Amino acid sequence: MSKKVIFFDIDGTLLSSHNERYFYVEPSALEALKQLKQNGHIVAISSGRPELFIHKYFPGIFSNYVAMNGAHVVVDGKTVFEECFSPDEIRKYIEYFDRYGCWYNFVGNTRGWARHVPEEQIEPLNESYGMPGYLQTDWEPEDVHASLIDFVFQDEAHYLRCKPAFQKPMVLNKHPGSLAADLSFQGKDKSRGVQIFLKEAGISPEDAYAIGDGYNDITMMKVVGHSIAMGNAVEDLKNVAEYVTAGIDDDGIYKACKHYQLF
Repeated sequence: MSKKVIFFDIDGTLLSSHNERYFYVEPSALEALKQLKQNGHIVAISSGRPELFIHKYFPGIFSNYVAMNGAHVVVDGKTVFEECFSPDEIRKYIEYFDRYGCWYNFVGNTRGWARHVPEEQIEPLNESYGMPGYLQTDWEPEDVHASLIDFVFQDEAHYLRCKPAFQKPMVLNKHPGSLAADLSFQGKDKSRGVQIFLKEAGISPEDAYAIGDGYNDITMMKVVGHSIAMGNAVEDLKNVAEYVTAGIDDDGIYKACKHYQLF
């Protein structure tokens, strides 16, 4: 079998989070990653998570990834693409999202910048990012080196008040069963990051697989040869996937790899 690359989403795909502060990787998923690498395939992350989070929860496993919803691309340990908001863009987003009463964080690789997030939520959010002291609360737009915006909602009513803010080309990925979401933009998303990765790595889209569960995974499914939805995925993703595997807590990753005879 020729070398393949398999892109894995993190939350709801590799990491099971029964609440925002609990992360668990199924042993069968770790075994699948091990066997894929032993068979000479490339295992890669494609996630909204930043680089430090990837290395914290998967130490020594991934040297290839599309992080920050496509804004940071690393091939064989080398950054080949990185895009950040300019200070003027930060000011524009602050003015826009403040109108709707949103709570949000500008997300960078080593730190984040919180806006209107209640103080009592800062530490729990730091835990969810996997980095103590990650979120800064006293900052200026010139301080921000971010590629992504995350949102936190007080409750469903707060989400509904903010929802009109998210118009095209914005794509809000509200995490299933959660009051958190990340934002990407059409044309600046996982699909772009995956395409950059494949070009830099010299791999055909036909030799690429993508596995995910959320709304922000839909675009990357359209630029790879084989698209796989987790059993716990949102219905919109299942509708575009080539194959629907079992859920995250039912060895979904391992079963998908066996289905495609990747090991």
